[in-house]
Amino acid sequence: MTLATHDVHLWISYERSPDAPALRTLRSLLQPAELERVDKGYSEEVRLRFLAARAMQRTVLARYGGVDPTALRFVTGEHGKPALAAEFAPLGLHFNVTHTEGLVGIAVSRHRDVGFDAENLRERTTALKLARRYFTAEEARDLEALPLAEQPARFYSLWTLKESWMKATGRGIAAGLDNAAFSLDDKHGVVGLDFAASDSPDWRFWQFAPTREHVLALALRAPGAIRDVSVSTFEWRPGEMVDPL
Repeated sequence: MTLATHDVHLWISYERSPDAPALRTLRSLLQPAELERVDKGYSEEVRLRFLAARAMQRTVLARYGGVDPTALRFVTGEHGKPALAAEFAPLGLHFNVTHTEGLVGIAVSRHRDVGFDAENLRERTTALKLARRYFTAEEARDLEALPLAEQPARFYSLWTLKESWMKATGRGIAAGLDNAAFSLDDKHGVVGLDFAASDSPDWRFWQFAPTREHVLALALRAPGAIRDVSVSTFEWRPGEMVDPL
């Protein structure tokens, strides 16, 4: 699989019960520590989701690197962002994984600062309460001004954008949800952004709605080349990954 300098590839897997047997065969790709994390899931559904995320991470990156997926080693940064271990630095691959009810995904890039986030719209939350706590005052006011039925979509559009940015920075929640402010249009698309502590011209964001239930956001910082970035989407199916090489 080829990944050009200004490409970002998104791999997405949708949870389907018929895929479960094939997904379980991919346990053999994981290291003991990964399996331990998978098996801590509080339900079979969550355990399979964690398994899909780990197996996707290994099989997808192995395709680009031309290596055995079981050989890959990973490390985590100070705030928990995963990365390939130092011996795999020559592959020049950076990635970010996300999962939510019904969907698992990974973004792969040649640029380090990449973040990917997904949310399920069915997981209703107290949008206004969280917005007032974590969003900027203007974002919270704009959300509150919308009809009640439209508030969840706006909330999750903002939330995934902010999460993707925080994940891309490698700082996670420490980056501060309110340090990235987004202005959205009537269809929840980005029309403006402002950062409290970052060089905003170097950042670009994409939004996706692959199903009626899911909202996805991708963040990327690629100084000096951001206008040339191309994003492509692929589907990952466990049954096609049993023998990935």
